[in-house]
This record gives sequence, C-alpha cells and structure tokens, in this order.
Amino acid sequence: MTKLGLPENIAEIWDREIVRVTHDLPDNPLFSDEALTELVANNPDAVREIATMDTSVEDKSRWRASDISPDDPQGLFNAVRSGALWVNIGHVGGRDARYQKLIDDIMDQIDDAVPGPASYSRQIGILISSPRARVYYHADVPGQGLIHIRGEKRIWLYPGHEPYLKPEELERVVTAVTAEEISYDPSYDAAATVIDLTPGTALFWPLNWPHRVVNADSLNVSATVEYHTPKTRRHFAVNYANGVLRHGLGVTPRSRAIGGAGFWGKAAFAYACRKSGLARRLLQSAKGA
Repeated sequence: MTKLGLPENIAEIWDREIVRVTHDLPDNPLFSDEALTELVANNPDAVREIATMDTSVEDKSRWRASDISPDDPQGLFNAVRSGALWVNIGHVGGRDARYQKLIDDIMDQIDDAVPGPASYSRQIGILISSPRARVYYHADVPGQGLIHIRGEKRIWLYPGHEPYLKPEELERVVTAVTAEEISYDPSYDAAATVIDLTPGTALFWPLNWPHRVVNADSLNVSATVEYHTPKTRRHFAVNYANGVLRHGLGVTPRSRAIGGAGFWGKAAFAYACRKSGLARRLLQSAKGA
C-alpha cells in the first residue's frame, strides 16, 4: 500500500485550497527506467503526446509535436534526457492493473479522509519530461492532482476565476473546441501560489484551477491523477451546455449554477447534445475560429 502523508485539515480544505501530500512512490519500482521503458514498449499507443517547446519563454505557440516515435522506447528516453521533450502516457491503469491499483489505493485513502461521495472514474497518467522543459498555462477539466516522483519542478497555481480563468475559455476546453490552453498574462503571477515539487511530494488543487510548470535542471517523472465526483460532473455538464450555447448557438449563458431547475435543464441539454452528435456539428465552425 502506498504510504500517504495527508494534512490534518484535509477535510476542511479539500476542493477549496491547494492540498499538499507526501508519498513513498520514489521507492516504487513501477517508476524505474526499466519499468517505464517496458510500459511504453508494451503500449506504444498509450503515449498520447510527445511534444517539444521553447524552454525560455511562456508562449503556447512554441508548443509543437515532436517527430520522435514511441516505437523505440529506449531512444525516446535518451532523447528526453538530452532534449526539450514532454511525454504524456495516458490511461496507464487501463494498460497495467498494477498502476490502477496504485491510484485507487491513493484515492481511497483521500476519500476516507474527506467527507462526501467517493471519487470515481480515476485515471493515472505518467509524465516524463526533460531538464528545463515547461508546460504552458492551461486548465484541466476533471479533478486533478500531480504526484511527483523524480527530479524537481516548480508549479504556479492560479485562482479558478476571472481574470485567470475566463468562463468562455473554460467552455471551449470542456467542449473540446480547443485543447487545455487558455490565455495567459504575466500579471497573473502576482496571484499565483508557487510551489517547488521534489520527489515524494504531491499536490491536489480545486477544480479547473489554471497552472503552469517549469522543470529544474533534471529529468522529471510525475504521475497525474484525474478523477470525478458528483460535483465535478455537475460542473462539467453546466460548462458543456454553456459552451454549446455560447460557441455553437451564439447565446450568452446567464448562469453557471450547479443546482436548481436551470441546472437540470442544462444537464439534460448537454447530455442530448453529446449523445446525438448535435454539439459536434454546432461547434465545428467554432473550432476553426
């Protein structure tokens, strides 16, 4: 069982503030070079993205796909050590049950400490990134955590409201009109919480909070956690419905409430749009904007 160190007040701060956690995964052989190379060798299609970037500037236009292939795992890892690369291995638990057991164990311990419905749809991903690599300013859709295992990195976390997170930009991410990137201004840094992550540390933060990451001069290995709760699903539903209304129908939403008759109407609308394919058709023009 993974040994976690949870804050004593986790029940009060969960989903309201940044939660700092300690863990013993740096000692887990599942994150050794040999194990990660084997994971990629057995599941090259699990590598969602191999990207490179300009490590000197916060500019999402400098993020681009690399021409390196996951079909040569050893060559990939050698390139990560010497280049400016970010490798995202997704849905790892679905490829190897040992990783799913690990993340379920971690989330079970957190659920036991936090009142309310348990988390579900838990997924673990693995990020392998070069010295000085960076991930530009973005926001994620599901509940999110970052478990740091090897190397050192710095993360900037920003409040999940305007101006740091604009509703129309979040809607574009939720509806997949755009990827996770949202607009960044250096002035936002005055409101950021800046945390240095070292092996054996982890963070969980409130839903959709924007963040960006810069590695220190070391190869980094981290595990990402994605999960849902009834609350996160409600937020997804209302942002999805609002996104279809705003970007597909040209109607400005008036509410982001996750309760009441208005919410349930939007939840039904979002479900119908997704299941019927109507959202895809309505949003097609927005993707080219």
